[in-house]
Amino acid sequence: MNEVVQLKNDVHRLTVELIGGCKYCSMISTNVDFKTPIYCTKFTGAVHPTCVDVNTCLACREYKNH
Repeated sequence: MNEVVQLKNDVHRLTVELIGGCKYCSMISTNVDFKTPIYCTKFTGAVHPTCVDVNTCLACREYKNH
């Protein structure tokens, strides 16, 4: 069980490192079990960020433009 928790934490840390600099990413939830942990402002604006999953965020590719 500890290995699963550690793996989730490692994936979360890598996700934060990879997409944390995106200009549309306003926050990434610290809850590793949250299915849509990324608060994105690309389509909804800064006042009302939408929650997206990691796959949606990576498919957008905006994180590469930071």
